Amino acid sequence: MALVRQLAGFFLTGLLFLLPLILTVVALAWVVGQLGAVFGPETFLGGLIAGLGRVVTLGAAGTATGFWFGLLVLLAGVTLLGILVQSGAKGLLERSVDGLFSRLPLVGKLYQPFAQLVRTMGGDSREEMAAMAVVSVRFGDGAEALALLASPEVFDLGNGRSRLILIPTAPVPVGGALLFVPEANVRVLPGLRFDDLAKFYISMGTVGHPSLFAGARPARSLP
Repeated sequence: MALVRQLAGFFLTGLLFLLPLILTVVALAWVVGQLGAVFGPETFLGGLIAGLGRVVTLGAAGTATGFWFGLLVLLAGVTLLGILVQSGAKGLLERSVDGLFSRLPLVGKLYQPFAQLVRTMGGDSREEMAAMAVVSVRFGDGAEALALLASPEVFDLGNGRSRLILIPTAPVPVGGALLFVPEANVRVLPGLRFDDLAKFYISMGTVGHPSLFAGARPARSLP
């Protein structure tokens, strides 16, 4: 189980590193879809995965079998990428990927803002963490949600002091709902970073930081 959890951590790290590129591909696929370009009965990404599987099997696999071979190769590649990122090669990989995709006219304009957003939310600097802290938001008498503090500013829309929070969507924690919540209902969760929140949402709650469980250190109020 320890090995499975470690491999899952490597895979999620690799997936988070690839998130700007994944979002770029998704946005391009949406544009292509709006233009009416149809790639047959299978999805575009599914066809790429099946093609990868056929390359691995030297053309011996059919479309369905090739898809599963391609999926296994893709999962292994993302996990290997996670190992490289955690081993200290993150900066070199980021510069290489940024340099490659930023030169492409259309892809670069989509990739750059996605990359900046993801890296800001996962940053280590004190300023970035102050602006994108992981918080607990209380709704009503008992419901709570994990969210991100979208801005360090305090707002007042006419009903008193409020904070701007971003509640991500699951299982893809990029995007979601921006809400103004009374300041008293928002508490910072110490020790949690964006990647902890991302793993929690991507895994649909099955992978959680130890501080989220009963008996852990309580959240602290905002300054």
